[in-house]
Amino acid sequence: MQKVKYLELLDKLKASRYKKRTQSLCCFNAKKGSEYNNNLMVVGRAVNGWCNEFKLCDLDTVSMVEQIFNQHDSTCPLQWVEDSWGRRDGYSTKSSAFWRVIKNISQRLNKLESCTGWANKIVWSNLYKIAPSDKGNPSESLSNEQFSLCNELLLTEIKEYQPKVILFFTGLNWFNGFLNDSICLEKGEDSVLVEVHGSLNIDNKKIIIIVAKHPQGKPEADMVDEIMNIIS
Repeated sequence: MQKVKYLELLDKLKASRYKKRTQSLCCFNAKKGSEYNNNLMVVGRAVNGWCNEFKLCDLDTVSMVEQIFNQHDSTCPLQWVEDSWGRRDGYSTKSSAFWRVIKNISQRLNKLESCTGWANKIVWSNLYKIAPSDKGNPSESLSNEQFSLCNELLLTEIKEYQPKVILFFTGLNWFNGFLNDSICLEKGEDSVLVEVHGSLNIDNKKIIIIVAKHPQGKPEADMVDEIMNIIS
C-alpha cells in the first residue's frame, strides 16, 4: 500500500504548480528496525538531506518508487544511526539532540541495559516525505503540495507498523492538520516539553500519541522524563 501512495504522491507533485522544477529534491520512506517490537514509532519533520534524489523536470515516478522500495541491505535499515554515533569524520548522530533523546526513550521503553541495539527496535518516519536533497526543511509551498498524501501515508504507515506509542518530535506547529480525523489530544497540566498527548484508535487498537517540541536546545533529561511519565 505504501508503494501505491508514494506513486500517487510523486505523480501529484510532478503535475502540481510547484515552480522549482529543477530543484534537487529527495524522497524519504519510513525505516523499520530489524528487531522492531511494535513498542515505538518516532516521527520527525522531514529529512535534512537524503538519497533518492530527483528533479521534477525529468522525474520518472515509476522508476523512483521502484528505487525507493527495492533497496536491499543485509544490515538493519537503522544500523547507520548507531554506526554513526560519535564518528569523527562526517555526520555524527551523537551530535543530534533528536537521536540522543530517541536513544534514551528506546533504552528505557525496551528496558535495554546495553548502549547498543536501541535503534533496531524502532520505526523512524517523517511527516513530509519530500525535502531538498542537500539540507533544510521543505518550504511552505513544497509542504502544501504534498501535505494531503503525506497525511494519508502517515496513516498507512501506522496501520502497517501498529506501534503502541508514536512520538512526534515535530512541535505542534508542524503536526497540526495531520491525523485530524482519527485522534483525540489534550494538553497535560504539568507538561512543558510535551505540547499535547492523547490517543489514536485504529482497527480497535489504542495507540498513545505524544507531540513534543523538537529536542534541539531543550533540556533532554526533562523531555525524556515527561515522555516516559505519559507512556507509563
